[in-house]
Amino acid sequence: MIESINVMSIKPSFKPSWIDRFNDWVKELPLSAWLFYLIFGLVLVGVQLLFLRIEGGQQDSEILPVIIFNGLFTPFLLALIYLLDDQAVAALNSMRPVLDTTESEFEQVRYMLSNMPSRASLIAGLTMMILAILMERFWIEPVRYAALGQVRTLGQLPIFAILFNIIDKSSAFLFGAFIYHTIRQLRLINTINMTHIHINLHNLGPLQAFSRLTASTAVGLVVGVYGWLLINPDLLADPLIFGFVGLTTILAVALFALPLFGVHRLMKKEKERMLHALDLDFETVFSKFNKGFRDNDYSATEQLHGTIAGLEIQQNRIMAIPTWPWRPETAQFILAALALPMVLMILRFLVEQAFTW
Repeated sequence: MIESINVMSIKPSFKPSWIDRFNDWVKELPLSAWLFYLIFGLVLVGVQLLFLRIEGGQQDSEILPVIIFNGLFTPFLLALIYLLDDQAVAALNSMRPVLDTTESEFEQVRYMLSNMPSRASLIAGLTMMILAILMERFWIEPVRYAALGQVRTLGQLPIFAILFNIIDKSSAFLFGAFIYHTIRQLRLINTINMTHIHINLHNLGPLQAFSRLTASTAVGLVVGVYGWLLINPDLLADPLIFGFVGLTTILAVALFALPLFGVHRLMKKEKERMLHALDLDFETVFSKFNKGFRDNDYSATEQLHGTIAGLEIQQNRIMAIPTWPWRPETAQFILAALALPMVLMILRFLVEQAFTW
């Protein structure tokens, strides 16, 4: 499903997915894209609540969080893909000075980073939608969804049930497309970092450019999972669900770090090369210094003191250069975004359990 990637030799011939075309249309609107996605989500929530009220099912407050999540998750996924594509293009533009590409090759890479092949994304979305349908048949429903199942039967609430299921399956489709989008985009990033950049440790900005994108990808993944648990806190009582959350968190960390690990190795290798070159310079200078000392040429040795001091300054400067291609604040943001919601949900669950004892 995911094409073999040689970003500099393959001319992009695929047609972009409908998601990319939709997001391009949103970008051309006269209002902010984020405002549009917010309005879109509120409309989806409002339409569901409207028909729920018309058909007389509004009395059950248990299902309200489910309806809100259902309405917001579809525009959230569209907005997330929009954000990741926008950040990918911005990161690539900032890396232009260190990329070994022609202008036409650079445009090809930018197109591939910000667009998905139509057919592959369609297959990924349909696959996830089918899995979601199958899960509904075989899994044990959370409390809120069980309450929803009691009021959304076609006999009681026909229009609401149809609307809810259309929006719900649209979210599943988009989630499948998002997974494909993530794998494909991060593979491209890894390829670009490994094979098409010049490493300059005195200019770290371009080397750290993709870290913001991988951080957003990681956080975007767990937001959906945490949102699901927020409306279904009873799931935390299931050890399998708790393990799933833990694995998702580990996966999010991997999504942040692994695409950047290749450039980390290159930066580390360049740092070792620079330090080795300085060691050779030290060897040459100390050889001259010792010769001057043996020959009682103290003026020569005095002049070499400044050279040695300059080499020590360079050595200390290079030793202090980090080889991880992200800023410290980016790593702190990832840790806070992943750990804090989980800690809060666990505390909430423990408090609820304490009151039920």
